[in-house]
Amino acid sequence: MTTLLQADRVWDGVAPEPIHRGFVVVEDGLITAVGRQGELGSRFDGARRLDLPGTTLLPGLINGHVHLTFSGSATPVEDYLTDVAAGPCVLTLRAVANLEAAARVGVTTVRDLGTLNDVAFAVREAAAGGRITSPRIISSGQPVTVTGGHCHWFSHQCDTPDEIRRAVRRQASAGADLVKIFATGGNLTPRTNPFAAQFTAEELRVCVAEATRLGLWVAAHAHAPEGIRRAVAAGASTIEHCLFETADGVEFDAGVAEAMAAARIGFCPTIGAGIRRALAASDPSPPVRRIRAKLPAIVAALRGLVDAGVPLLAGSDAGVTGHPFGDYPADVAALVGEDMLGLTPRRALVAATSGAAMILGLTDTGVIAPGQRADLLAVAGDPLTDIADLDRTRYVMQGGTPLALANLAEAAA
Repeated sequence: MTTLLQADRVWDGVAPEPIHRGFVVVEDGLITAVGRQGELGSRFDGARRLDLPGTTLLPGLINGHVHLTFSGSATPVEDYLTDVAAGPCVLTLRAVANLEAAARVGVTTVRDLGTLNDVAFAVREAAAGGRITSPRIISSGQPVTVTGGHCHWFSHQCDTPDEIRRAVRRQASAGADLVKIFATGGNLTPRTNPFAAQFTAEELRVCVAEATRLGLWVAAHAHAPEGIRRAVAAGASTIEHCLFETADGVEFDAGVAEAMAAARIGFCPTIGAGIRRALAASDPSPPVRRIRAKLPAIVAALRGLVDAGVPLLAGSDAGVTGHPFGDYPADVAALVGEDMLGLTPRRALVAATSGAAMILGLTDTGVIAPGQRADLLAVAGDPLTDIADLDRTRYVMQGGTPLALANLAEAAA
């Protein structure tokens, strides 16, 4: 069936301005035509018509950093350990609920960076087959960490280059879309050090080399400057968080930023609405108190990456403390705030649509153009002018299939 969608504005994910009074035609899950309503004539008189008055139609959102089986509560690790003790079915139910929450707010692709293989890949296939309400899933499955390292509960624990090679091979065999490695410690895991590298430079090179041999690319979690430097030198494709944080402050490395820009290594800062809420809490956790004290320097470092031309990938760390899956529009909107990256609304939207697709190597989504998947989001208002309108979801289409329909007048032509 051919569907003709008409909206006050159609933004393709790239252009400086939207098409006013635009249309998009969808056939068999793909976009086949885009233009101005005044140019339609009688070409699509037989199409099913969906009018979206008062809305902007834009590409579906891409969340570049999620954890499918985390709860997003104040105690995500405790929740996870309780669920995993109950069995994979409970973890799977958590993942399905998270994915539905993401889909309902216009997220049409997620990159999962840390979930047990048996859950991650089963849910990914269920989503691809249309058996659950879900964005498309790209997943690393189980990451690579050191013994007792960050997120060791669902990771391969490796202490030698050979163990790293075996872990990468296991992930490739299991069906991973990419490899995730924890180059530094992190805040969620007691007795790890977010300010120090977990792996040597050689170990990171082995990980990237083995992944590359098997046709996979590597996402490296890294808070600290040395972990970031090693991951960039090893050839990781994206650096997650990338805060340049030390025990005493923040040490931005302009040379590393230049190297990332030259090699087109993306960064996913995972700052957003959840961080804002945590920072505003009257009694924040010790990691949040630490980040609050360092926030101006962290923001300056992240802006330094943007200014250096490092590709920016929007992602929320959905599932970790205070980052629910259904909050992603607010997370993207937070990138515009002067307390965060201070982006223009358009630049923030690019980071969650066409720019994200480019960094993730997705050639079939992230833009509204003929031949692309019909991953579409309609929001009330104009998020290119007021980014807060991104959180006013009215309609979501995933690969040509409607996922959510609310407060709209639908008519058949």
